[in-house]
Amino acid sequence: MQTCDVDSPRPSLLGQRTVSRAVGAGMFALVIGLSGCSGSESAVGGSSGDSTEDSAQSNSSAAGTMSPDDQIAYGCQLADKVKTDFPDSQAWTDSPPELGEDRVLSELMSIGSLFGGAAPMGDPVDQEVQDLGRELVGAVNTLQRDQFGPLVDSTISVCGDFLSTSYEGQPSAADTSETGQVVYGCRIVEQTLEQYPDAAAWESEEPKFGDDPVWNEVAAAGGLFGSGGGGTSEPVDAELEKIGYELISDGATMDTDGLSTSLDQARESCSNFDA
Repeated sequence: MQTCDVDSPRPSLLGQRTVSRAVGAGMFALVIGLSGCSGSESAVGGSSGDSTEDSAQSNSSAAGTMSPDDQIAYGCQLADKVKTDFPDSQAWTDSPPELGEDRVLSELMSIGSLFGGAAPMGDPVDQEVQDLGRELVGAVNTLQRDQFGPLVDSTISVCGDFLSTSYEGQPSAADTSETGQVVYGCRIVEQTLEQYPDAAAWESEEPKFGDDPVWNEVAAAGGLFGSGGGGTSEPVDAELEKIGYELISDGATMDTDGLSTSLDQARESCSNFDA
């Protein structure tokens, strides 16, 4: 199993299925701290609201493929949704998001991870997009509320073509409702399990930290389940939100054994959604 030397021991998340809401953001801090670590020399693995009838129909077409371009496009759509919810700096001031309560923090974390900002990427799809992703993850982790508005504006500006182009598997009007986010996270989980169906697959084709997109993908899935930014006060699915903490933790510490278990658990809980 690939490991990375860090000063702090791996936190024990969900030992009794009980999670501190502050852990989600803390684990992203560990992700950022690990950005200077080097992975093993083994071969890299592959990359990859309301529940209404209309929502379910759009969910069913929310993602066909999950390429890096598709994931960035979804992150851009999600940034557009955040901009609608918080149109200006006054909105962020009037309703400051709190750790462990407000989903927007998980949304910002998810955007950053979908952009490749939760873990370093040697060959990003777009360097400027990845840099913004890192800033988003860092701003949420340190709760720099005054940076949220400017970073979302910068994200919308940089997204450009990603917002106007319909990539394969990513329609121009994606479902970014809370349920839609969970569905997209479930599809990331499913794609990861296609590449790494069991613990043996992680061992035989171990992804290299700093190069393989899977580390960002599992972080993004955890965030889309509502587990970034300390979680939410009203989760879409409480069990998936708990599993999301595990995905973030296991990915941050490169615990591939833990990831294998967490991904299987996520797949089971995702069966409740039209993913």
